[in-house]
Amino acid sequence: MRKTGCIIQARMTSTRLPGKVLRTIDHLNGVCVLDQVIERVKKSEYIDEIIIATTTNDDDDPIVQKAAEHGVGVFRGSESDVLSRYYHAAKEYGLDDVIRITSDCPFIDPHVLDDLIRVFREGGHQYASNCIRRTYPHGLDCEILKFDVLEWMFNNTEDSFYREHVTSYVTHHQDEFDIGSLEDDEDNSGIRITVDTVNDYLLSCVLADLLRNEEDPISYKTVTRIYKEHPYLSDINGDILQKKKYETEKEEFEAAAKMLRLQEMNRAAEVLEGKI
Repeated sequence: MRKTGCIIQARMTSTRLPGKVLRTIDHLNGVCVLDQVIERVKKSEYIDEIIIATTTNDDDDPIVQKAAEHGVGVFRGSESDVLSRYYHAAKEYGLDDVIRITSDCPFIDPHVLDDLIRVFREGGHQYASNCIRRTYPHGLDCEILKFDVLEWMFNNTEDSFYREHVTSYVTHHQDEFDIGSLEDDEDNSGIRITVDTVNDYLLSCVLADLLRNEEDPISYKTVTRIYKEHPYLSDINGDILQKKKYETEKEEFEAAAKMLRLQEMNRAAEVLEGKI
């Protein structure tokens, strides 16, 4: 019987929004970002173990305490070498298959996690993700890989980028692995419900309030419906630049020019627009 575990990386020293994972988003019930992430992951049908992977820094002691409150596992390791943190956490807890999510995604949907696990298992893949071709909102990102792949990367990748961004070696060398992709039936990639900035945090508080009286507050489909009903939501954090892979040079130039216009760097934008 293979053991599937979800490792949630978390730390207090976020550059853009320090302490974000312990910020309250449901003020009526006193629920913080990490509370909601953990409780949602617990609703998965297929996850056998939940581990919070944090650092050895004293600043992260409150994260360890929060994990204890929820009765989930903890592993403390390197702050910068996140790959090492994942590898040792997975090894210590005896995982065969490792799900990776981040702690700044309070609206993670356990049904999406389970859909990804099914794609991974049924396809016999080494790795699977719902970000190979993004169709889900930002904030529902999840990926799963076999422990053997994690161990290989730990032992064979020395580049600091690959050590910091756990699965980036796989996604940058897709021809070397058997990869599965989970895609939605419609493109909602324009929705951003992760918490990385003050505006993201404000949106999460508003969204948590709107979800409170919904029949199914867990489903991301409820979130996408709410976005359509309340167009102002996308204005709250609409100026945040989201990571995206562009198919053509023209698309990339257009996106870069738009970003420059938002920063009122109009002359630079004009230079780029002249190349389109």
